[in-house]
Amino acid sequence: MSPRLKTLTIHEVSQLCGVSTHTLRFWEKELVGLIVPQRTKGGQRRYAPEHILVIEDIKNLKSKGLSLPEIRDELNRHYSSKENRHSDQGADVIANRIAEIVRAAIFNFLNGKTVKE
Repeated sequence: MSPRLKTLTIHEVSQLCGVSTHTLRFWEKELVGLIVPQRTKGGQRRYAPEHILVIEDIKNLKSKGLSLPEIRDELNRHYSSKENRHSDQGADVIANRIAEIVRAAIFNFLNGKTVKE
């Protein structure tokens, strides 16, 4: 059995990053694919350490005056080029993001929630 990584609640991430829970939920919705927290059986968000890094990147770009669409484009370019330079690490990042999305979709399916496109 593999050890579970420590995940954080939305409240813990909010306090740690100095960002409101409302803002975290908004960014998750608006910056599709950049912040995809895991979900508990009850639907609560659980953030991994990598999410903290993304949130800090968003805050940094926001402080420079970038809009959310500009931030999304910048971070997608940044992570894409970073993944190309570190293909093994990049594959892990992509695999983890896909796994998070799949877990969320399975959770929603098992709980009778429909996915809106």
